[in-house]
Amino acid sequence: MRRIHRLRVLLISTGGLLIAALLLYLALFADLPNPARVKGTVDAPSILITDRHGQLLYEVIDPDGNKNVPLPLAEIPLVCQQATIATEDGHFYSHPGIDPTAIVRAAWQNWHAGYTVSGASTLTQQLARNLYMTEPERIEQSLRRKLREAWLAWRLEQVYSKDELLALYLNTTYYGHFAVGIEAAAQAYFGMHAAELDLAQCALLAGLPQYPSGYNPTENPEAARYRQRVVLDLLVKDGYITRAQAADASREGMAYASTPFPIEAPHFVMWVQGQLEELLGADRLRAGGLRVTTTLDLDWQHQAEAIVRRRLAGLQPCAAGAAPLTCDPLADPARRVNNAALVALDPGTGAVLALVGSPDYFDPAISGAVNAALSPRQPGSAIKPLTYAAALDPARAARAGQMPWTPATVIADLRTVFPTQEGRPYAPQNYDLRYHGPVPVRAALANSYNIPAVKTLQFIGVDALVELAARLGITWDQENGYWVSGIDRTEAMVNSESIQYPIPNTEYPIPNTGLPVAKYGLALTLGGGEVRLLDLTAAYAAFANGGQRVTPFGIERIETLEGEDIGYWVSGIDGRRWQVAEGKAPIANRKPQTTSALYATRDTSSPKANIQYPIPNTILDPRVAFLITDILSDETARLPAFGPGNVLEIGRPAAAKTGTTTDWRDNWTVGYTPELATGVWAGNADNTPMRDVSGITGAGPIWHDFMISVLRDTPPQAFARPDGLLRVEVCADSGLLPLDRGLTNPEGELAPRQSASQTIQSEIANPKSQIISCPNRRFEWFITGTEPADVDASHVQVAIDVRTGGPVDDATPPEYVRPRAYWILPHEYQAWARENGIPQPPMVVGAGSQVQQVSFNVERSTCNLQLTSPDPNQTYRLDPGLPPSAQKLPITARPGPALEAQGAPVTLLLDGAPFATVGSPDYTAWWPLSAGQHTFQAVATGANGRKEKSEPITVFVVE
Repeated sequence: MRRIHRLRVLLISTGGLLIAALLLYLALFADLPNPARVKGTVDAPSILITDRHGQLLYEVIDPDGNKNVPLPLAEIPLVCQQATIATEDGHFYSHPGIDPTAIVRAAWQNWHAGYTVSGASTLTQQLARNLYMTEPERIEQSLRRKLREAWLAWRLEQVYSKDELLALYLNTTYYGHFAVGIEAAAQAYFGMHAAELDLAQCALLAGLPQYPSGYNPTENPEAARYRQRVVLDLLVKDGYITRAQAADASREGMAYASTPFPIEAPHFVMWVQGQLEELLGADRLRAGGLRVTTTLDLDWQHQAEAIVRRRLAGLQPCAAGAAPLTCDPLADPARRVNNAALVALDPGTGAVLALVGSPDYFDPAISGAVNAALSPRQPGSAIKPLTYAAALDPARAARAGQMPWTPATVIADLRTVFPTQEGRPYAPQNYDLRYHGPVPVRAALANSYNIPAVKTLQFIGVDALVELAARLGITWDQENGYWVSGIDRTEAMVNSESIQYPIPNTEYPIPNTGLPVAKYGLALTLGGGEVRLLDLTAAYAAFANGGQRVTPFGIERIETLEGEDIGYWVSGIDGRRWQVAEGKAPIANRKPQTTSALYATRDTSSPKANIQYPIPNTILDPRVAFLITDILSDETARLPAFGPGNVLEIGRPAAAKTGTTTDWRDNWTVGYTPELATGVWAGNADNTPMRDVSGITGAGPIWHDFMISVLRDTPPQAFARPDGLLRVEVCADSGLLPLDRGLTNPEGELAPRQSASQTIQSEIANPKSQIISCPNRRFEWFITGTEPADVDASHVQVAIDVRTGGPVDDATPPEYVRPRAYWILPHEYQAWARENGIPQPPMVVGAGSQVQQVSFNVERSTCNLQLTSPDPNQTYRLDPGLPPSAQKLPITARPGPALEAQGAPVTLLLDGAPFATVGSPDYTAWWPLSAGQHTFQAVATGANGRKEKSEPITVFVVE
């Protein structure tokens, strides 16, 4: 009986288990399709992409008739097969469809990291997921989906051989650019058939499926080449190629161009495709059935494309028999400028209205498929407005412990040597190779002088520029990582750590600027860091819209072909954001919105408390945005550098800035009106230099023609002026009030207050002299609380004895006395004044002398004693082949006019101890070089007993 009972229990248990297994099978696997009935290809997506008015840009069907035709494995290069296996599934030929080793490894890595960092899907599992599962199930993260996927993969392995599965994968995988299968990818990226691909091209394509939009080589070339190197390393690791072959492939130049097919605005459409992948995911995009309404204005796009082509042609040397105005008869045959890009966007929203990535998307000779509007390039002087904006901003200046500058602040445009982290001197030059003496901020920015721009960055600090640029959407490579921009976030990638930032148009936290931009330093303000044209244009839009950041976007609405909304952009208090249509699944990977105030609570105990700070949620003080706009739209201020009738003038209020890199590789013009922001870049996609093409001759004419063309029927509009500004009459050359006082606009007379300017001493020994009012004046805008209070005293009238040219005294007969006007310059400008024929008054100290206080609204204080040699932070090397007596360095002091007139001796200090006393006329001593770090300083005592000290200068001597 016991035996019968046990048998009965066993039968019941076995039956229960079989029933449970059957129920589990029915629940999990019964509805799965038969793997034997798999299709050789996936259907081409059906997606309609239109402009803002409904005009068709591109219909995503099979555009070439054969791009989705499956290829036999024998027609796919072996190295492409190997690159795919090495990248996606190194054990492909040895597992039964699932890889237990990969599962254990991924589980360990994910547990250790605390989040998903590695997947374990085999190549067969990816096939099973993509070919048999619905779109909702493909993105589902559940044990049920994993089990169904593993079962399907195992079944596929029972039906098909490994080679058949590999061919199926290569023919059905999505590579981005709407390309399904390796044949379509070869044509989309390289304009060739898959059979023609080489090692470098196969490695690049094999890296795309994991993140097609992020590794798209025509929009993110650096990321694509990085991914290509990863694939090449995997090929070496798995023994498919040698290290030398990998090195050769990584150095191979890549030309990107697609096989021609019908499409409007191809670079824009491909950029939108990347946004669709980010918003919906690649699986939903492959499913098709969508109508995408974009922000593009196709009419404007056609005008932009025509202007780019016409202006580029006009820069080319003329061939024999060329038609007039279609080329440049004076062009150097080696001028070489083959490419240009243009971005036009709405400064209020960031909607991209036109985007040209190259003159011809399908021209492989110029790498036409590369989207230069999204390629990082050096901006030259086009970045300077951000530097000056940081210096003019009261909040940012306060954080640096400074009072903000104003458009009237005077900067010394003189030869200046700046220290660098490497210890090498940095002496920037102006574009015209001249020095312009004392220049106000307005003239310095409007004329794009380099030395004042570097001094401005030195004043406000590199971190302040990096912080402001990051808030406005511009990011630079960091020494230990890099900044990358995405459609929904800005991510700081440093040593594999990822810092997530909020989605567009929420409030932006201060980026982590603890990583110094050591690679660029002060040269950052002259365009040392690379930016994208799209990002720089959006940053300029913030000047046009009153300081609000806009994030460029190209998709206005997504619907099904039946008209059902999937998602759209909406406006809110924090700007524009993507809104998922009601009842729809959340968009993949969307991060929650967060907020943080840009400016801290005002400290009313601070001496700067009278300066009004902007309200939270602004990226840039609206008053600063207006000041930058007022300078960049000042046609009179830029006349010295650009002359009258230049291409930045378009017959209506418009602000614009050019940029040219020193090696002629890139030139830019970026500008805006209240209703349109447009940026233009000109150069070569392969980064080869042009010859004698600047921002004013290359990019400038394209910008000029486009702005006039598309705004022809739009009434001119003035830039809005925010509250909190004063318009004050100042002396043009000092930035201070005229002797007969300045008046503000409607508010009335300017009240005296304590000065924020700094004083420069100049001694005039002549009782018969008087201060006179400055001859050149202008009205200038000031943020309330930053306007000047001091009266200009740099213009004087001195009684001169015409017989001697010197000052009169009591014995000078009246008939020999003549009044003469002088502009007194501080001693640091004396050499510049002599070179430019600006006479200075005679100065003799004696009985009855008077001391006049001459002030500029200066950018920094200046002492009455300077060291002019050596340059700071220079490094010198001892030559063992020369005797020590032949290795000496001149140490030269330059006293101010008063000290020089008194004949006061100057003591030179070496490392704090006196080593020489020098005097007129050369104030120079020769110091024998000795190894080490050494600091020099000059000291002197004036007739009044006041001690003067120069700024110390440090040099390095190495053996």
